Amino acid sequence: MFSENMVCRVSLLSVVTVAVGAVPYPPPQPDPFPAYYSTHWIEQPTDHFNALNHDTFKQRYLVNSTWWTGPPAPIVFYSGAEGSGIQDIFAHSGWVLELARNLSAMAVFGEMRFFGGSVPFSEPFERLPSRLGLLNVEQTIADYAMLIEAVRSANGADASPVISVGGSLAGTLTTFLRLKYPSIVDMGIASSAPILGYEGLSDQYAWNRVATQTFDKQAPGCSDMVRRGFSALLSATPGELKTAFNTCTPPTKDTASSLSAQLIGQLAAMAESSYPAAISPVVAACEAISTRSGAGMFNPLLVTPGECLDINETFDPSSSDLAWDYLSCTEIVHPIATNNITDMFPPENETSSADWCQYFFNVTPRVSWMPESMGMARLQDFAKQTSHLIFSNGLQDPWSTQSVTQSLSDTLVAVNIIDGSHHSDLGGSMNPVPSAGDSDTLRAAREEEIRLLREWLPEAVHARAPRLDRQTVLV
Repeated sequence: MFSENMVCRVSLLSVVTVAVGAVPYPPPQPDPFPAYYSTHWIEQPTDHFNALNHDTFKQRYLVNSTWWTGPPAPIVFYSGAEGSGIQDIFAHSGWVLELARNLSAMAVFGEMRFFGGSVPFSEPFERLPSRLGLLNVEQTIADYAMLIEAVRSANGADASPVISVGGSLAGTLTTFLRLKYPSIVDMGIASSAPILGYEGLSDQYAWNRVATQTFDKQAPGCSDMVRRGFSALLSATPGELKTAFNTCTPPTKDTASSLSAQLIGQLAAMAESSYPAAISPVVAACEAISTRSGAGMFNPLLVTPGECLDINETFDPSSSDLAWDYLSCTEIVHPIATNNITDMFPPENETSSADWCQYFFNVTPRVSWMPESMGMARLQDFAKQTSHLIFSNGLQDPWSTQSVTQSLSDTLVAVNIIDGSHHSDLGGSMNPVPSAGDSDTLRAAREEEIRLLREWLPEAVHARAPRLDRQTVLV
């Protein structure tokens, strides 16, 4: 067992007020049980695939072994992805701990390279090809494969099956871990995982179509208001924009398009957080803009009452921001566009994003690399390569349009949640922990996930062969 030194307590009771612009609404439900983790580090190669590169870095991971009964009880591994740090992911993934409790499992949360404290280089993030090139899916899942084996070895847990779980990009990483390292990862839950979000595999307009449908489902007629708001915004004169948004400095001819781009991202992201409906940012935003008209309709979403809007504010990206931008310019290239026909947003395509990637990183998005290298180009072939994966989706989540929503086999199972949003089964910013107020459909989905895992675990325990002890580099 791991020692409980450096134990931290994470309160999953939310004390923050989530807001849409200046519009507040109630916090999520409190934590149903105390959640603890111990912090650990493992020495990882910066490049798993170059034997001549001997550089290493320390990767952080968190462990909660409260309910683990020892081997052959399983290990639940969260394949962390982008973000400010793995502690934040831990604090918003209460269902992962609930899984561990239900399955008498150890919970391990891995932090993705280049994010949080797991940065391979001590210097500030730089756009150097020799460094940026080490940030990719292949290196990340190799990190996790080594980490899982080290955890197994340190705990005498070779007989313990590993259940990898993850939401969004983390769900994609879970899928690829199971696909590429089947002797290490025995099964998984890939929640809201856009593994089909690539050119030729998904409709580029579907994402924003579902976002628009979610708005109208939770606030009927809201999409028409949003359309009128964008029309007024983009046709407004600089003087009208000055009045509508109380800008700190005079607007220019580019201000309207800049505000429009900001609002598209802000509104579309709300659909991802639309569960639970009682505290949905969609409802709050639609109520706020319903009191206004013309170019200033979006004022409540952008302007803090009593303050002016700084339209010249510059964004100073963090290392994590730049790391995510690089990923989205290389391998994680999801086709998302607007047309103002099936969605409520002004028309926009992906060309501008590709141009920006070339300008900023000197790279061209590899739009077909992931489906070709990971075998998703043909789903029937993908289904022959892997098994024992649950693809869960909230159907109010725009990312469901790029995820697996139909079962591919008896052991590649889709679990859909009609009123769910982005990885709402695992937890999220709006529902970080399981709650008595969770919908019947969400509870049913979680019960089905546990049922499937329990059904698969005996076979995985039986299949795990004895292994030689390995030297570990746990710190």
